[in-house]
Amino acid sequence: MIKKIFIILTVFFFLNGCGFTPIFNSKNINIKIGEIDYDNNKINRNFAKSISNLSNQTSDNFYNLNISSFSEKNIAAKDSKGNPSVYNLRLKVDITLINNNDEKVIKRIFSENINLNNIDDKFKLKNTEDILLDQMSQKILQDIFKFLANIK
Repeated sequence: MIKKIFIILTVFFFLNGCGFTPIFNSKNINIKIGEIDYDNNKINRNFAKSISNLSNQTSDNFYNLNISSFSEKNIAAKDSKGNPSVYNLRLKVDITLINNNDEKVIKRIFSENINLNNIDDKFKLKNTEDILLDQMSQKILQDIFKFLANIK
């Protein structure tokens, strides 16, 4: 027990003293997100929650945000019997920022693709798809943060 506490304190002091700062924080983004409209699904909820946490509440640039996402799974290749052997997963996210002051509208589309080999166990296949969709959404979320940091 004492060993665990010592390790935790040591890691805390090293991270505190090394000058670590998060890359994506509200100080880097110069916009304030007001209302966020999105379809009620897991991916959109995660995007909305992450973006609202990153919004800079002291900024004068006030935007409303619309998020829509679309995921699809297509057959990319078949084996000799005609059964699917490779799937292509695609995640597409449309972001629309609306500035109510000067009616400025900024639209941007983010997308990610990945290939997935077929698995006989459909439960494992579905779990693998969910994991890959989460990974793709994290990548798109990083791209969205970069995009929001560059808005003036």
